[in-house]
Amino acid sequence: MQQLQGKIRNMTIRYDYQIFCEQPYGGISRYYYELIYRLQQKPGIHIQLDILSADNIFLEQLKGKNFWNDLQFKGKKDLNRLLSNAYDSFAARMQPFDVFHPTYYSKTSLNRTAGKPMVITIHDMIDERFHQGQASYENIISLRAKHIHQANKIIAVSENTRNDLIELCGVDPNKIETIYHGNSFNVNIERFTQPRLIEQEYLLYTGKRYAYKNFKRFAESLIPIMQANPDLYLVCAGGSAFKNAELNHLKELQILQRVIYQPIQDNEQLASLYNHAQCLVYPSLYEGFGLPIIEAFACGCPVITSKGSSTAEIAGDAAVLIDPNNTNDMTEKIREVFNNPSLQNQLVQLGHNRAHLFNWDKTANQTLKLYQAI
Repeated sequence: MQQLQGKIRNMTIRYDYQIFCEQPYGGISRYYYELIYRLQQKPGIHIQLDILSADNIFLEQLKGKNFWNDLQFKGKKDLNRLLSNAYDSFAARMQPFDVFHPTYYSKTSLNRTAGKPMVITIHDMIDERFHQGQASYENIISLRAKHIHQANKIIAVSENTRNDLIELCGVDPNKIETIYHGNSFNVNIERFTQPRLIEQEYLLYTGKRYAYKNFKRFAESLIPIMQANPDLYLVCAGGSAFKNAELNHLKELQILQRVIYQPIQDNEQLASLYNHAQCLVYPSLYEGFGLPIIEAFACGCPVITSKGSSTAEIAGDAAVLIDPNNTNDMTEKIREVFNNPSLQNQLVQLGHNRAHLFNWDKTANQTLKLYQAI
């Protein structure tokens, strides 16, 4: 583990329960797991994370698994949230701390600083970019704005997100520090060396399929490629199972039988999917960071991703870039990579080199330096 330069003063950092009760597995809870795991090992650094009950695989790695995690019943997530909120409220009043870093946004977290400095991490500004004026997003946009205003320091996970904070929220640039995510996979995994999860030849798409993720246009771009390659499949990893509207759309495109939904249970499964894919296609209209890009780099998977937002920033020169608004451009770039093994190998090598730049030890050290400078 990399060491923080200079002397570390003793301090207690408080995190809350929120994201661990919201996500069973996901990028934001992974971020806090990687951060807490490293910081709690540093001498003089004490971590407070008081969660009574939650079903999150990263929390299990931090605190261990108990019988409650195996119980499944209707309303359990709401009960977890209710119990952990009450426990967190009690613990925050009883234990002194130096810095508070809420893991998500709520009215309660704004009231639990105990007069101490608050640091927040902004992972993206998707709602502010795409959902302004929509009633169902008013609450989260308002809560995020209040956290941004109240925070003493803001961590942006990319320069693109930092610029969005300045442009969309008028935040003082001196209040923001860009600290990149790390990579949770072993770097330099050789291609096609992991245990195989999917036998078919496939392109890979990971994560949810919201409108800004651009999945519908991506699916449309695959029609001529799948027509020309009858043994090629699309694997959609993670996110939720397909809804009826999505299934109907894939059926209309006549590719439904060539699409495989694969839930993700652990990093080993995800590494296998990256490792054996012809390429990862990450066609989002907007991302705050783009974690799958560096995961794919580490696992020996060629990457195709979008121009603009943070995806091009994170990918650097190690990916083929597409115009996410142009279906024909997507088709041509995917075809170019799929039909060119030499280009695939070149992208794998560039990706391995790029993945080394993203390191969770560096993320933790930079974050601790920020805490201690407040």
